[in-house]
Amino acid sequence: MRRLCLFLTVASICLSARAQLAPAPQSLQDFKTIETSRYEIRYSFRFKNHHTDKDYVEDTRVLQIGDGVIKDYSDIIYHFDSLATENFRKGLPTASNTNATLPCEIFNYHKDKKTAVKYRLILNGGVLCYDDTYPVFDWKFSSDDPIRIMGYSCCKASVSFAGREYSVWYSLDIPIPYGPYKFYGLPGLILKVEESEGMYIWEAFSIVKSSTPINEYTYEKEIRCSRQEADKTIGRMMRQPMTFLTASGSRLMVARSDGSFGAPENNEKENLYEPIELR
Repeated sequence: MRRLCLFLTVASICLSARAQLAPAPQSLQDFKTIETSRYEIRYSFRFKNHHTDKDYVEDTRVLQIGDGVIKDYSDIIYHFDSLATENFRKGLPTASNTNATLPCEIFNYHKDKKTAVKYRLILNGGVLCYDDTYPVFDWKFSSDDPIRIMGYSCCKASVSFAGREYSVWYSLDIPIPYGPYKFYGLPGLILKVEESEGMYIWEAFSIVKSSTPINEYTYEKEIRCSRQEADKTIGRMMRQPMTFLTASGSRLMVARSDGSFGAPENNEKENLYEPIELR
């Protein structure tokens, strides 16, 4: 197991007060192929960890659409994992991921009506693996004029989901009833999703037919838990990341005001945080 001893500057600690630290890269050598994708959609994803945040976190999400399973994951995390896999094989050091993302892989098994999630905790904090509630959407169709996204004519619909209100735009030109995250059930591919307060915005920028494998990777430090336990753990991590890492056994060394290095002081200010699903 690769143990991380992290040396963080005062500037990076201040930065993390309003932004999420990234998970450490992991090897992709241990996996099983669940299915083969038929389409691969890429979305720009902008989100905030709290509605008072001025700046967005920016991620790129990949949606692999198979016959029975849809996988949604961060392309940024996958990029650093791919580099790490090759470097670990060669016995070389690997670059750290400094990009905040939505660090989860979501598997929606629409034929079996179940959802599974792997959530990557910050740095070497572990990976939470849990079964999630399979969502049911009560779509409301809009009479607004269509808009164009990627050259496709898109109709509008809206839905309440997990305590938030969303507007979505879908294209009847692409009769695929899926979209990013957990959204599905419209008569066309969902190309854009926007939360009513602007906290979460997905917009497609690439659509390709594919025959790539949909893989489920097994990571170091996987932790089986319930959805409720995962929510509590993620909340603790997001609100006090340094305290969380210290409690999980990570060795942290930070630069103090006098120029010396030592363990973080036990007075971390609590960050503001709202989960994407409020209930």
